[in-house]
Amino acid sequence: MSQINFNRENVSIDLAQKVADATGISRYSQSSKIKLLIDIFSDEMSNLAETYNEAVNSIYSDTAKGTDLDVKGAEYGVYRKVRSSIYIDGADRIASIKPKTEGQVFGDTILEPITIARGEIIDVGSSFYIITSKEINIVRIESEVLVSGTIVSSTDSGFNINSGDTYEMTPRDRLSSSLSTLMIEFSKPVSIDGGIETDDEFRNRVLLARDGSNIATLSGIESAVLSTPQLNGYSILENKRGSGSLDIGIVTDRLQSTSIDPDLNSTIRSIETDLREVAPLGSDILLFPPDKLNLQLTYSTSSNIVSDNNIRDAIKEAFRASYRYKSTNSIYAADIEKQVGAVLPEVSIIITNMDLYDETISAVISSSSNMVVAGAGYYIFLEEDGINREQND
Repeated sequence: MSQINFNRENVSIDLAQKVADATGISRYSQSSKIKLLIDIFSDEMSNLAETYNEAVNSIYSDTAKGTDLDVKGAEYGVYRKVRSSIYIDGADRIASIKPKTEGQVFGDTILEPITIARGEIIDVGSSFYIITSKEINIVRIESEVLVSGTIVSSTDSGFNINSGDTYEMTPRDRLSSSLSTLMIEFSKPVSIDGGIETDDEFRNRVLLARDGSNIATLSGIESAVLSTPQLNGYSILENKRGSGSLDIGIVTDRLQSTSIDPDLNSTIRSIETDLREVAPLGSDILLFPPDKLNLQLTYSTSSNIVSDNNIRDAIKEAFRASYRYKSTNSIYAADIEKQVGAVLPEVSIIITNMDLYDETISAVISSSSNMVVAGAGYYIFLEEDGINREQND
């Protein structure tokens, strides 16, 4: 079922011509009844075409929006997400239970060991609570115990926890009143925005489900990754660490544009939370931020019409338009040259050399005038200092 390609202005012109052909009247004022009738008919046809096209759009997952897209998702067992929870693993040392007084051990405030069972809710009297994923044993001789579990927004509006924030634990009952002498301390920031999945994010998952992808497959995992807000690029490597393992590299828009994203760990933990819902039981999944490789680019041009600064800006824009982090990262000189030509038609540049520089080992790992390539363990970053004009004698 195709849409109606309707142009109101063209229809008005055609109607006016037909009136002229039938009546011989080709000149009339803007306020005449003939002009009024033509406008009324054109407007009505335009409204009908718009209504029809909206109905057609709502039928297809590729074009449906809002509640229509929700209905299409429900047909395939996929529902729009509210970002209101995030998983933390004790191995990452994000949150821990400690005595309130620094330097104390648990035995200074509790008389008996306390066990918090797997699946139990830890209430901290704040905008969030924690559902434990592993049993927590608080014994008198220790001073810290790590927490694994899902942090859930109490109101679906999200939360923001800063590094160093502490929260007093709330007793579960009269027998656990000594919990009030303990606190949870966060050593790393954790945040979730509480936002609802956008149409574009949700549509990716609907289309994968429509095309027959089982939710507990690689496609389901890929769908969960694609629903990440501000995702710039990703890579998925199978069996790198052994049979059944998945290594997933994540690059956000902020990381790609500035090389620093203070919220990257929270983003990765948010993806881990989503993957727990779709990944097969026992999956060995590792999410990681790839290391940075600096692109060092040299170009030549015979044009002096445009300043070097403007050319550098155009090259940076061309790089952003042509590069996304993925399993195999490649940069083609011809792509950047073409994009620069589109931004600055009056300038023609030739890229004479490209280097990928690894600052951790202070060495160039790839060099070419045509194409440079990096593996999934790296993302490519370009800053203004890495762009140089070749000086001709």
